[in-house]
Amino acid sequence: MSRYHSKSNRNYGYGKQLSYAGRNALKTTMAGQHHSIATHSERWQRFCDWAKTQDIKEAHQINNHTLKDYAGYLKARLNGQGKSIAVSTAQNRLSTCNTVLKALRGNNDIFISPAEALDAKRCHIRTEPPELSRVKLAAAQQELYRQGHGRIAALLGLCRELGLRSREAALLDCQKALIQAKENGVIDIERGTKGGRGKSTVTSPSRVERLVPVSDTATKALEAAVAIQNNQQENKDNLVPINQRLPDFLSAVRHNSGAVLKKHGLNNRHDLRAAYACERYQQITHHLAPVIAGKRECVKSVDRKAREAIALVLGHQRTDVVASYLGSAR
Repeated sequence: MSRYHSKSNRNYGYGKQLSYAGRNALKTTMAGQHHSIATHSERWQRFCDWAKTQDIKEAHQINNHTLKDYAGYLKARLNGQGKSIAVSTAQNRLSTCNTVLKALRGNNDIFISPAEALDAKRCHIRTEPPELSRVKLAAAQQELYRQGHGRIAALLGLCRELGLRSREAALLDCQKALIQAKENGVIDIERGTKGGRGKSTVTSPSRVERLVPVSDTATKALEAAVAIQNNQQENKDNLVPINQRLPDFLSAVRHNSGAVLKKHGLNNRHDLRAAYACERYQQITHHLAPVIAGKRECVKSVDRKAREAIALVLGHQRTDVVASYLGSAR
């Protein structure tokens, strides 16, 4: 007699392989949220790799004790056993297990609290100020242009001047955005956003506009990106090359930009968003961002309003997240 009664019941009917079944369940419950599905699928694969070492090959074998054991494995990694990982990474992997198992089972019967299980707190507060110099960024961009990576150079400009994530910058229709900027002084970010927040989906039918103000330097960055977008052999409404998939292009961005940015005194692409956030904070409050000043210089109410505005522009739902760009609010 079959252990799960029928082949169709294996992994709750989502497929024979545990990793594939989880991804398939996510596609069903998170239709249209491609970035979130990809992120959860990658983390779920890490769990499946660990599960194999425990002789767990099927979703029906997973219970709360399984998740506690996995949390113990991750906690050991946090404590220096094996390859070290960040607290945020460990918590995210457990959170993904909750998400995927809910999608597979259709309920929350198997659940674990990441923070409680790991007994560790993540720190989002930035303590090192980002590099604000546009001269250094321009030098890095020029080097990328010389290397034949004009699209990557343009993408970095969009990240710095509009506070975009790499995925958002890659998928931005720069021609349309430039028209919006000239007409309204702002652009609406719809593509590549986290959690499907940029567009209407089956699971998120009502979309909130994410309006990003466009400065003179941002206009120049858009114009540079438009020139590259319009220079492609076929008409395309984003920066991704015709013969490349988005994941491959983003991989090329990571591979080719990191060393060049560091060479010119810039830490990484995330620091470009932080630099944008710090400048925006100063424009709103007329004070330096706390991470630059070393403390909060404006009154708490003004600081809070600035963080709320910046959180919306950067595509975050919580104001506490922007501490990773601006520093502590204390």
